[in-house]
Amino acid sequence: MRSLNENTTSKATLKEEEEKVNNLVLSNNVEIKLHSSNQEDLEITDEEKNALNQLIENFKTQVSELASFEEGFNVYANSVRLDGSIGEDLGFVFIAGEDRGLYINTEMLKMDNEMSSVFDKLNKFQHTFEDVVNEMINNRKMN
Repeated sequence: MRSLNENTTSKATLKEEEEKVNNLVLSNNVEIKLHSSNQEDLEITDEEKNALNQLIENFKTQVSELASFEEGFNVYANSVRLDGSIGEDLGFVFIAGEDRGLYINTEMLKMDNEMSSVFDKLNKFQHTFEDVVNEMINNRKMN
């Protein structure tokens, strides 16, 4: 996780002067931050908004209704990141594109059958997440 954060920080530092961020909020109160130096990539279509709204709804159905998405979506040229948490003890990050995967943030989380089930659901949801956001990544690469 450390190298992931350092990688993200170094990219942000290199592009700080040229990169702009457009902040939007989905209808389910999840924030989207579009990062780009290209003006066209700072926009999101209604179709993409609907897909992201549906993705959050699917998450709440398939994984946990108690999830919160404080940081929300961060959309970059080569990746899309979704940060969230379930309860106070379990943070997660889904990344599609560069550095793809499911990342877990926790400290002294008791592992039991219920938590094992949550991990399984999170892991399975990674595929759903990637299916939805990979199209966004491909559209941004064409701009």
